[in-house]
Amino acid sequence: MIAAKRLRRWIPYFLLGPVTGPLAAGVVRSLRARQPLLAGLYAFAVVEAWVVLPLVAHNFAVAASP
Repeated sequence: MIAAKRLRRWIPYFLLGPVTGPLAAGVVRSLRARQPLLAGLYAFAVVEAWVVLPLVAHNFAVAASP
């Protein structure tokens, strides 16, 4: 029983990674706590991590290449 609860807590880390996993868990927790504004902020951070950060990294890599 306790192992299943621990595993359920760690699933976002395994599926989404160490950065977006906790953010996605924050979305779920905020929605369950009926805090839609906070859930929206977490969701915005997830989208930013999935879209904006790779674009910024690509731009840095292109600028650094000779």
